[in-house]
Amino acid sequence: MPLRSGGLPRLRDDLSRLGGALKLARLPWKRLDADDDPYWDAYIRRPPTDVRNTIPEIVAKAPEGNIFPTRAELHSENVTSSHVKELASYLDAKLCGIVDLSKQPPEIARGYPYAIVCLVRAEYDPYTSPGVGGQAAVQAGQYVAFIVAAWIREMGYRGTIKIETSREERERLAVAAGLGTRTGAGRLTVPKYGAKIHVADVIFTDLPLEADG
Repeated sequence: MPLRSGGLPRLRDDLSRLGGALKLARLPWKRLDADDDPYWDAYIRRPPTDVRNTIPEIVAKAPEGNIFPTRAELHSENVTSSHVKELASYLDAKLCGIVDLSKQPPEIARGYPYAIVCLVRAEYDPYTSPGVGGQAAVQAGQYVAFIVAAWIREMGYRGTIKIETSREERERLAVAAGLGTRTGAGRLTVPKYGAKIHVADVIFTDLPLEADG
């Protein structure tokens, strides 16, 4: 239905007034860059008194589903890889890469041929920020990895995020996938986001894929 005369300018005015009202709104703590604010500092850095109050703890303990008994018909390996990356991007992964685990040490490969590595934005380093807010990147990464792994199992292939990996292993795999490099201090850095990135739970799979890197 066409807009009435003056409808679009009026809509713009309304949105402008709404934006002004939102700018005037105040949270019970200061902005993200106010490191001296005790409320925000506790939100980011104080560990929860009960880990059951955190979503990452709940997701980590959630059982994975079964593998569908009949394998789906797949396209070529490069097309399947593009589908994996498109799904990860849809789930808000900032970067996604695939590693050929036959080129990695057996202790990292864990008997799987491929690893899918997804990176999410992390304003705070979750390894040094144990608060509920500091773990937001972990939650975002779990969301991506859990759904991608579940989709792989529904296609009849193994896909798990239950293999525990250290930060060192995750970042090593991210570099192997061509997603970034290691700094002199040994931390992962990637284009556009720098070090403000978190490597989600690694997805180990036998889904036929084309590796990056």
